[in-house]
Amino acid sequence: MFKTELNLPKNYDKTKSYPLILLNDGEIFRLNALKDKAIIIGLKAVNRLDAFTPYPAKNIRPGIPDFGGSADKYHRLVFETFLPEVLSEYNIDHERIVYGGYSLGGLAAVYSLSTVDIPGIVFSLCGSFWYPNFIKYCKDTDFKNKKASVYLLNGKNEGDKHNNILENAPKIATDLHSIIKEKIMDVTSVFDNYGHHENLESRYSNLCIWLSEKLKV
Repeated sequence: MFKTELNLPKNYDKTKSYPLILLNDGEIFRLNALKDKAIIIGLKAVNRLDAFTPYPAKNIRPGIPDFGGSADKYHRLVFETFLPEVLSEYNIDHERIVYGGYSLGGLAAVYSLSTVDIPGIVFSLCGSFWYPNFIKYCKDTDFKNKKASVYLLNGKNEGDKHNNILENAPKIATDLHSIIKEKIMDVTSVFDNYGHHENLESRYSNLCIWLSEKLKV
């Protein structure tokens, strides 16, 4: 269901305990600022429309396959099968496990808060919170991972000039941030003035600064 890409710190020391960052979509170069401070593993889903979505839904774009809604299966593989293997192979601080992603990868990360209690830190950049009925799901669901530290970033101009549900993405994201704050105590909520695919370098740079503080690295 997914392939992996691994980055070990340059001077990895087996006797030293390291943070672990699990990044959906596998673009671990985005976290270069942390490459020598944490073990970073990119999770490359074979079908991200299935792996990163919480339940089946019609796609909003004609001619593109519908969303499969297999996030539960994906997370079981990640946290119940893959993660134990990683923990047995490398010296990882169990209190400093991070999970997150961008767009649908961010949606999956936030969804995991309701079903999985393992990651101590969860982040979402431009999470696809417009996903059909996701706001209602979050509002109605008692989250399992209430002790996590959470970083949420969305752009105020996401969905601009789209003639579908994406036009409401900023408002939906605002509502979602508020809902997450009600369920989890430690939430950092950020909105910038960009669209969905803009300002990526700065967005990841700010995330790395936040992660460095949380991980104490």
